[in-house]
Amino acid sequence: MNGLTAVGAGRSEAGRVRGVNEDRILLADRAGLYAVADGLGGHAAGGVASDLAVATLRAHVPRLTAPHVPPSQALVRALREANQAILEQAAAPERSGMATTCTALIVGAREGVIAHVGDSRAYLIRGREVRQLTADHSLVEELVRRGDLAPDDAGAAARRHVLTRALGLDTDAPIDLLSVPLASGDVVVLTTDGLHGAVAPEEIAAVVRATPDAEEACRTLVNLANERGGLDNASVVIVRVRTRWAVRLARVAAPAALAVLLAAGAAVYQLEHSYFLGVRGDRVTLMRGFPGRVLGVPLFSVVRATPVSMAAIAPAYRGTLRQGIRVRTPEDADALLADLVRRP
Repeated sequence: MNGLTAVGAGRSEAGRVRGVNEDRILLADRAGLYAVADGLGGHAAGGVASDLAVATLRAHVPRLTAPHVPPSQALVRALREANQAILEQAAAPERSGMATTCTALIVGAREGVIAHVGDSRAYLIRGREVRQLTADHSLVEELVRRGDLAPDDAGAAARRHVLTRALGLDTDAPIDLLSVPLASGDVVVLTTDGLHGAVAPEEIAAVVRATPDAEEACRTLVNLANERGGLDNASVVIVRVRTRWAVRLARVAAPAALAVLLAAGAAVYQLEHSYFLGVRGDRVTLMRGFPGRVLGVPLFSVVRATPVSMAAIAPAYRGTLRQGIRVRTPEDADALLADLVRRP
């Protein structure tokens, strides 16, 4: 109940130039699994390749959610199986040379794991910041990394769509694997190059922040790509991350007076930005939220247990600590705990 959960939305369109959409997206909220795949526009049957990538990921959902299998291991295995399936299908003359990019995300209890190959992208939006998480596997990006091409010239380079890695290009498809710590309120955005080639990261973040409805944000971003020429298929997946307890509280607290605050978003915000020192087992523990329950649902989650046991706290303060002592920040909690330990 203290872990993270995710809700995703996505949109994929052919654009205004290409007659066929070879992009594919994957939304699997229950598994916390999301992906974009871009069947290479210059390759035969690119849509078949991206279909295979997404279908293989979907087939691996039971393994991805199994408690004894690391998500990173399951994701890499799924993409390697997709790579093999694409190579086998490409043996047919009419499909020779088909391939696809793929950027896949699975959201776990405390982090996101990303498996990535090609020039689709994953961005993390946190507060006012936006950061590209993945590196493009393209000839132009390789030239930029080596210092042979200026970053400002990369967008106009003649061979910017030539990939150095993709599923279906080689029997050994190197796959980048990233582990990204996530927090409630984070947003992860997956895009194909038809979207991020037309809409800058700062613009993507601005639309996501200004549009609480993720489906509407997806429509706005794809429309922007189309308005700027729609030269390629454009796809986007927006994944909003929340704590499980905050989501559950929002669902069950409607009959209570707290529902009025929740409707305005105030209660959830306060729960996620409030802290107190309490007790869990025999350890002084930093909690997020409020000490107490509503309709049996805890209004708090554990941030971290400290090494300080209750035996180290003077008896006069133990009762207050068990009831919860509100603090503004985790740093204030550390200072308060140090003071409590010193008191006789």
